[in-house]
Amino acid sequence: MSTTAVLPQPVLTAIRTPEAAVRRYRQSWSNIAIIAALVTITTIILLVNLHGYPTVQDDEGTYLSQAEWVRAHNALSPYTYWYDHPPFGWMQLAALSWIPIFHDGPLTVAAGRGIMVLYADVSVVLLYLLACRLGLRRIFAVLTVLLFVGSPISTTFLRQVYLDNLAIPWLLAAFYFASTPRKHLWHYVLAGLLLAGTVLTKETTAVLLPAVALAGWQSSYAKTRDFASVGFWSGFFLICLVYPLMALLKNELFAGPGHVSLQKAMEFQFFERAGSGSVFDPSSSAHSTVLGWFYLDKWLLILGAVCGLIALFVRRLRPIGLVVLLLGITLLRKGYLPQMFIIVALPFLALCMGGVVDQTWSLAQRLGKPARWVGEGGLLVALTAGFLALAIVWQPGVSRAFISSNNDEHAEAVAYLRSPAIPRDSRVVVDNTVWQDVYHAGFSSPWRTIWYYKVDLDSAAKKELPGGWRDLDYIVLTPFMRQDISTLGLTTMATAVEHSQVVARFGTGPAAVEIREVTK
Repeated sequence: MSTTAVLPQPVLTAIRTPEAAVRRYRQSWSNIAIIAALVTITTIILLVNLHGYPTVQDDEGTYLSQAEWVRAHNALSPYTYWYDHPPFGWMQLAALSWIPIFHDGPLTVAAGRGIMVLYADVSVVLLYLLACRLGLRRIFAVLTVLLFVGSPISTTFLRQVYLDNLAIPWLLAAFYFASTPRKHLWHYVLAGLLLAGTVLTKETTAVLLPAVALAGWQSSYAKTRDFASVGFWSGFFLICLVYPLMALLKNELFAGPGHVSLQKAMEFQFFERAGSGSVFDPSSSAHSTVLGWFYLDKWLLILGAVCGLIALFVRRLRPIGLVVLLLGITLLRKGYLPQMFIIVALPFLALCMGGVVDQTWSLAQRLGKPARWVGEGGLLVALTAGFLALAIVWQPGVSRAFISSNNDEHAEAVAYLRSPAIPRDSRVVVDNTVWQDVYHAGFSSPWRTIWYYKVDLDSAAKKELPGGWRDLDYIVLTPFMRQDISTLGLTTMATAVEHSQVVARFGTGPAAVEIREVTK
């Protein structure tokens, strides 16, 4: 008979507790060290050449200018806020935009990308913790994070000031608490609150509601599942109601004469907005968007999608696989498909890959000793070879992110506008990539520095610009603006460009940025 078998339970507890405490202590500190290393890697990957790559986009400037108006003017937008997105996303930007580092650089948009590095760091921490909570071994949780941040598609999109990047930490945190092993009621309530924060940051993430709900349903006790569900749904809907309540208090919930409304915005987003066509139609913009993703990295997308389907058959991974399935179904419909749609999928594609590898390793360990050694050895060789192959394939894309200078033309145009060459009482039409820079260069009014989109599509323009295109003085014509003037049918802007002449040009070819003076 063993000595420990006859010891009283209190004595056994006293003996075992210090050892368990030491193990927990060591495990927590090793996790902290791993997380610190992953955050450092992520920060370096995204900070290198942050101002130079990728090309600044109009949407980035839109969110940053709205964030400035929240912070400095207590308003939701420099122009009429028409409920295109819930404002919680740029409220978060406003809360962080005071940090000095985000104002250093030739372009405000490029400097504002520093905020995205912070969000990517938080996403990495939450992705690692979620992977561990789903039962992945730490080595495969680390692999998951490296797949997420190392892909060229991530080094491109995670840098950009998009609402989708702001939504990722909220979504990962919602999954983390919904998958709680402790099964406390407040965890499920918090999961609902965090998911509401996700949707109020980027409303299209609402399509992933079933996946988070499934994670909570699987993790809860059968006897208390009803309470967990009530807590989750209550937390979600009560916070989401803030958005329509805001519209109601402003008398803008329903459509009516003389004002914007949440109703009209939803009708536009869901029913009236032109679709991007089928991803299988070579002539559609959806097809071009997917080809752009594949140009950056097809391997994470393909392998992640395949692993997502496999994950549906593994209980602990099923909610993550459902994320990939729901996003895939949304992708295949013929609605509007923006290029940033892929951002929310990236951490879950990586997590599906890491989860399937971990599940395969678990299956190999169930074999007898000789077969187990062969299985584990073969899997280890395959993983090493696959990771090296991915590193080789990804190297050109990551190098491009580190050395490209895609924004020189925009920076040179801003430098010209800051010079005395143009009178400060002029009306300058710009896209939002340089809106804040021109505004702070002395054209300090939303109708002195004018977002080109508003010239044709904002009803306030009729009051501010009664002479139409003749009331405009200069146009900063960017590649993005050229494309939109044509595709959106902006007739006033098209006429203004037609009646203008180049006074300065920066760059050559389709990437050129022109400063044009309107001739009246």
